[in-house]
Amino acid sequence: MKNWFLPVTVLGLSGLGLVFASERGRDRVRRAFDQLLERDPLNEFNKFCEEQLEIIQRNLDHLTEALEDPQAS
Repeated sequence: MKNWFLPVTVLGLSGLGLVFASERGRDRVRRAFDQLLERDPLNEFNKFCEEQLEIIQRNLDHLTEALEDPQAS
């Protein structure tokens, strides 16, 4: 396995070099980074987590109110 590490690394780096060598390749890489920055998946995940925490907090508040109020029987 060690004998293949260097050739695979060289091929990978030369492939990246070829992508950046052409204007079309550089344009595609730019567009990919722009799309990644526009979507911002970490921000979307953060919003989802905050919404879930708010729901949990509301449910805990309702549970606390139900436990503190004497039961009307």
